[in-house]
Amino acid sequence: MKFGTLQNVIEQPLSSVFTVASDLGFQGVELDWYDFTEAQPGGPLAPENRDTIRQAATQAGVDIPCVAAHFLNRGGLADPEKEAFGLDAVRAGIRLCTDLGAAYLLVPFFGPAMMRDDQSVARLETNLRLLAPEAEQAGVTLAIEHTLRGDQTAALLERVDSPAVGNYWDMANCMGLGYDPLEEIAQLGKHIVRVHAKEYHQGDAAPGTPQEPHFDGLNTKPFGEGDVPVPEVLAALQEVGYDGYVVLETGKFDDARRSAKAALTLLQELTGQTQ
Repeated sequence: MKFGTLQNVIEQPLSSVFTVASDLGFQGVELDWYDFTEAQPGGPLAPENRDTIRQAATQAGVDIPCVAAHFLNRGGLADPEKEAFGLDAVRAGIRLCTDLGAAYLLVPFFGPAMMRDDQSVARLETNLRLLAPEAEQAGVTLAIEHTLRGDQTAALLERVDSPAVGNYWDMANCMGLGYDPLEEIAQLGKHIVRVHAKEYHQGDAAPGTPQEPHFDGLNTKPFGEGDVPVPEVLAALQEVGYDGYVVLETGKFDDARRSAKAALTLLQELTGQTQ
């Protein structure tokens, strides 16, 4: 496994994020894409800036394993009113990833974009089938992150049947939805193409459900100090053959860099990669 961090976890702009990540010991940085316009001319991720961004990562000795299209949580491929925008955005994201040398595009479905019925899932399937050949030709994998159960996700991805579409799995989000993370890994298996690491603590709250997630319990404790069975999760991922990036989406607490470093150190210790 390799270990990376989301850009926002270490609170760094593009000008310094790769150097800081490298200094902390990360092998990669997943870049934040918060608004579609950021990748348009004049934006921080604009075509005219991408060579510079890619060179900065190379000089720091870190990868750009993924770009996270956070703004798609406002609606996209599963939304009848926004699917045209979603298609345009994902196509722009494929070009962005290609230019940056990022092999994965995170396509999320939370908040307003959450899939709540079979029609939404069917719409997503149709659009993934449409986009998959374009992503495959570009050498980019669309990594969907959402609230569906592992067995539902595996069935969806089997129907799409493309090496350019997979699942971005989060070890804490699933617990906020009331799912068992170890069962999820077993159900998803080969369909897991990227992993987010963060913490979950239920406390006195009622267990979350897909209809009413308990996402308030996310990152309320430092990584490794909550309810996520981190050692067992890492072992289960290795059992199904996962050897890709585990990317921090952890809390910052009193010091973003210190918290990220502590989480990274735990991951390294648990996988025998101590430096």
